[in-house]
Amino acid sequence: MFIKVVKVIERWISGERGFYLAEISLNPNHITFLTENQQIKQSLKESKIGLSLHPDAEFTDIKLSSGKKITVVGTTSLIESKILKSNRKLLRD
Repeated sequence: MFIKVVKVIERWISGERGFYLAEISLNPNHITFLTENQQIKQSLKESKIGLSLHPDAEFTDIKLSSGKKITVVGTTSLIESKILKSNRKLLRD
């Protein structure tokens, strides 16, 4: 089962740092931990990154079992609820 999240992707164009968003599907079985990303949140409030999001948007870093870290839009509790929702199983006769 996969969960859909919006990933924050950093890119460098002509020596300038920029960001864009992309929706991805993530296998929750590969997540090792979640942590709040205050750095991107503060940069958004200060208009240092060009994302068209509400200034109060929250960001979460997701560490994967491969060692890779990704940043997604949403609080840690929102991401956790998506993970728990995806792990529900239907019991049948």
